[in-house]
Amino acid sequence: MQINKLILRNIGAYHGDMNKFDFRTSGKQNVILLGGKNGAGKTTILESLRIVLFGSMAYGFVTENEPYYRRIRSLLNRQALQESQNNYQISLDYTSTEELEPNEYSLVRSWTIKNDKIREYFSVKKNGTHLSAQEISDYQNKLREEMPPRLFELCLFDGEDISRIVSEEKIPEYLSESGKILFNLDLFVNLEKDLQTYRLQYTQRNVDAVKEIEELNKVDSEIIALKQNLKEIELQISNCEEEAISLADLIRKDKRDFEIHGGLIQEKRQELITNINRIENQRKMNTDKIRNFINSILPFYIARNQLEEVDRQLQIEKQYESFEFVASALEKNKLDQLVNNLQSNVGAMESRLDINQLYDGILEMLQPEEAQLIHRASFEQQSEIHSLFKQVKSLMASNYIALFDENAKLLEETQELRKAIEKNDQSSEFKVLLENIEVKTQRVEQLKLLTEQYQNEIQTLSELIQTKEALANKLREKINEYHKGENSFIMTEKLLKVSQRFRERQWRKKLDDVANEATKMVNIIFRKKAYIDRIYIDHSSFELRLFNKNKQEVVKERLSAGEKEMLMLTVIWAMFKVSGWKLPFVFDTLFGRLDLDHKNALIQHFIPKCGDQVLIFTTDSEIGSEQYELIRDITSRFYTLEFIESQEKAEIVKGRYFNMARENCYQ
Repeated sequence: MQINKLILRNIGAYHGDMNKFDFRTSGKQNVILLGGKNGAGKTTILESLRIVLFGSMAYGFVTENEPYYRRIRSLLNRQALQESQNNYQISLDYTSTEELEPNEYSLVRSWTIKNDKIREYFSVKKNGTHLSAQEISDYQNKLREEMPPRLFELCLFDGEDISRIVSEEKIPEYLSESGKILFNLDLFVNLEKDLQTYRLQYTQRNVDAVKEIEELNKVDSEIIALKQNLKEIELQISNCEEEAISLADLIRKDKRDFEIHGGLIQEKRQELITNINRIENQRKMNTDKIRNFINSILPFYIARNQLEEVDRQLQIEKQYESFEFVASALEKNKLDQLVNNLQSNVGAMESRLDINQLYDGILEMLQPEEAQLIHRASFEQQSEIHSLFKQVKSLMASNYIALFDENAKLLEETQELRKAIEKNDQSSEFKVLLENIEVKTQRVEQLKLLTEQYQNEIQTLSELIQTKEALANKLREKINEYHKGENSFIMTEKLLKVSQRFRERQWRKKLDDVANEATKMVNIIFRKKAYIDRIYIDHSSFELRLFNKNKQEVVKERLSAGEKEMLMLTVIWAMFKVSGWKLPFVFDTLFGRLDLDHKNALIQHFIPKCGDQVLIFTTDSEIGSEQYELIRDITSRFYTLEFIESQEKAEIVKGRYFNMARENCYQ
């Protein structure tokens, strides 16, 4: 379908019957550019296109009714109403290819007012010939079947609607609804609804069968919901695994960077740690010496004077013990015998020795002076005391004082070295790198826990789905028992399954084709070249997933608002391309939220690929002089809509876009 001409007579702000738009395009000049400030009448043109084609269907009404006529009355020109004019009309000429042959259609939808009541008239010419009432009815039915109002609405791209869909994250819903229309899958949805209705009606003769079918429908709905939930959880697991793999790669890279670039700092730090360990070992040895000294010798060193007295006393007692031993061992009779033997050997002496006196003299000679027994220590105890006294006596206390002083100095050295390490770590550029590694490692552990949790949920859901499917199979068996000889019911079941399978396969194939086409276009019009390597559209949830050339998912939230809108445009464009529909594209305030680079990319690469006819409605703030130079070469006709406030009417200026430039040639 290609729109050729639109004429408005007393519609909206367009007063009179000279409001004509020539929308024909040719060759590479596939654009019609209509500029106008807000309130200049752009919306009226779009609404007129809907009404002239579909009448009451444009507003969702099956037939002309009072609410529809109220809408029409609000659309009629106020000045014409005040002048009591009775000529309100929308005319549309368009070309449609039918059975490989082009056909010219001229539609006229007009209204008259009589006794304050509106009456509508509709006429159609095909290839210059007026159609009869029956032919017009057939034409309208055929038009609504081949191009329903919802399909035509898809061709009208309102920049504000696109922005709202993006901001409210309703792209999956939009893709689902628009895909049903573009790929004619809504026919199968309606077929399935009709089949389910027929199945229910057919089995109402058997109350038990009705209950079973209702229960089966309920169980089937629960299974679908559970499977959808299962897919969402599997997607979450996939996202977790992909994120974990990505983080693992980043951690390996960070560690490799740290090993490569952190060598010198690590060497110096290791040297400092080695020095600290050496000093700490020396301090430990000194501390052990001091501790041994304190635990063993120090008490005796403090009481060294008393220890000396004890040692002297023990020596005296030792001598006295020797004296007592001699005294006990020296017997007078033996001494007397010894003396007699000596006298006999040397000859008789003049007088005999006094043995008692000799005995006492010997003992007196051997007896220690000032002997007072106190300890009566054993030989072993005496030896220990004597050895201990010699050790204390030879001890140099200054050596241990020197150890204390040395440990104090060593402690100061270790403190300085530790401060140096701490300062080195804090000032090191690799501190951030180490912290990043730690954060990523913690995130990987979190992802592992999440994955385990999701896997448990999948196990639970899978078991529940199996239980529900087993119940559904039992219900189907019971229902089939009720209708065992009724081929129509079994055929309905088969048709339902065939339709559902076909629809699922079509969705899968079409969405894969759409994703491929959209990926190509995105890489052309995005400022970040090769930023997106692949687009994936989930066949069930219609969620968009983006991947870069490293097969890592690109989070959509990282895209700017303008990039999201461009992404949505490319996906819709790809859906039209895959569907094969040849319809005009109408863009209303498309460029309002885009930066200069993306505006230029759309004009240079996107608009020329939007088919044979593109109608662009803009304000003066959307397309400036730079964009005008780009779009001029692909534009067939220019219009500027100016609202004259004094007359409350819109004026159509042909061949000019605001005050930038005129067309070189206008037909």
